[in-house]
Amino acid sequence: MSLGLVVVGEGHAAVIERGGAFRTVLGPGRHFVLPFADRVRARFDLGEQVLSAPPRPVEAGDGREVLIGFEVVFAVTDPRLATYEIANPALGIEQLARTALRQEAGLTTAERAVTAPGDLHRTVWTVLHDTTGRWGITTKELRLAVSPPAAPGTPSTAQEWY
Repeated sequence: MSLGLVVVGEGHAAVIERGGAFRTVLGPGRHFVLPFADRVRARFDLGEQVLSAPPRPVEAGDGREVLIGFEVVFAVTDPRLATYEIANPALGIEQLARTALRQEAGLTTAERAVTAPGDLHRTVWTVLHDTTGRWGITTKELRLAVSPPAAPGTPSTAQEWY
């Protein structure tokens, strides 16, 4: 970078700052920048990315627990917003989805969450789609895995090791 050359790969973007303030977003190719004044603040893969979260126990409205895991397919559409609106997009999406799932599961019964997860899906999808849009990210797909917890006589994975 000290030579003033920034190379951005195909399907990627780089956010450039000058003096700590946003200057431009560079697309694929070779770009000349002002040496020592311009710096690459962030680089983004503009393709689809998959975020997986393993099933975790969530308490339903009736006091019983269900295991809920999810996969979110997303893509960065505006590198400038993705740089300045959120520090870590993947972590933000995961925390947002988990919070929305906990909140929505608390409003339904465990049996309904397992047998008809469509309500959970609709609510979490709406929250993800609306919020990530403000971050310069588009949510393309959400897959939920909702299951009842293991039977009391069956040890969980954590119990097997301790």
